[in-house]
Amino acid sequence: MNEKIAAYGDVSDLIYLDNAATTWPKPDGVYEFAYDFYRQYGGNAGRGNNPMARASARLLEETREKLATWLNAPSVEQVIFTSSTTHALNLAILGCSFRPGDVVYVTPFEHNSVLRPVEHLRQTQGVEVRQIPFNRRTYACEIEKLQAAFEIEPPTMVCATQASNVCGVMPPVIEIARLAKAANPKAVVVIDAAQTAGLYPISFREGLIDILSFSGHKSLYAFYGIAGFVLGTDWRPKHLMHGGTGTLSESVQMPDQLPAAYEAGSHNILATAGLYAALDWLNEIGREQIVQHTLSLANQLLDGLLTLSGTELFIPAKNVDWCGIISLTVEDILPQSIENTLGAQNIAVRAGLQCSPWTHQWLKTLQSGGTTRLSPGFLNQSKEITKLKDVLEDML
Repeated sequence: MNEKIAAYGDVSDLIYLDNAATTWPKPDGVYEFAYDFYRQYGGNAGRGNNPMARASARLLEETREKLATWLNAPSVEQVIFTSSTTHALNLAILGCSFRPGDVVYVTPFEHNSVLRPVEHLRQTQGVEVRQIPFNRRTYACEIEKLQAAFEIEPPTMVCATQASNVCGVMPPVIEIARLAKAANPKAVVVIDAAQTAGLYPISFREGLIDILSFSGHKSLYAFYGIAGFVLGTDWRPKHLMHGGTGTLSESVQMPDQLPAAYEAGSHNILATAGLYAALDWLNEIGREQIVQHTLSLANQLLDGLLTLSGTELFIPAKNVDWCGIISLTVEDILPQSIENTLGAQNIAVRAGLQCSPWTHQWLKTLQSGGTTRLSPGFLNQSKEITKLKDVLEDML
């Protein structure tokens, strides 16, 4: 190992169960292809006609094509790359035109990448924010109550996560979107698919989803630095960033053509190469196998946790969709203490509020410091789950 890297510590025996934060490790082919490509062809895509710039531009478009297929996008051009899902969600939410009194609906399970832009709109534009009702016992969406709320206060925008990063519940986003469009055909529907992009496909055929955001470094098993959104309808957000695109350089206005209209600045070609290789890997393994293996590990973990005394688990009922993320609390023990104890045993988890304060307010864990989150991924193994259970038993 490189001596400079070794100075940061040895993680060779780490049991990594924080895949909701970022999937790790990445498939070997992702590292290999990305670094090899960047060493040879790390040019600036769309900026010139030299061999490196052409190679980077070709890689960018081929990656966009692969991702459009993986996400069932309406067209390749409607796949937009950004540097992060936070950037994508800010563009979607703040790029909508609002008037004072307009109503924005959010689920209780939204990340701060949604909540903070919405709160900014509340403070600066005078929008009203409403929470979509969910059953506190089962975590199921209360559809009839939501329909009634939409009839009384039709939505201008609806923001819904495809999967909670705290407890893994998967709201019925298509059903929510259908109700929103029925109440207001011009309502903008924004789906945050950071935890699930492509593993649980969403159809754009009905025109219910205006924007679906994705994250490269999570369920797509690529690197930080590449994310984005799919434009699912004819609705277009306003530009929030203006700058060079490598196209129509004679104009000081942003171009209207997709995808350049929303891709100001140089592309992250290293991260793009990683996503290119990750998409090949995902297609080779298959989304069904990835989901089944991850849920199998999550259920194994769940079975072990149910035997531990003093433990409260925060997961949806069995008849509610769930992506395998588990949150727990232990009586009289702070979540951070559990994380630290597991960390001392070389087991990585996440304690606290996980950037989702409304979720913890809804779960009634906000005042007690949140939860300890356990999130297995496809590259985890059954023996790692067994080791975690043993350590927790000893600790408790």
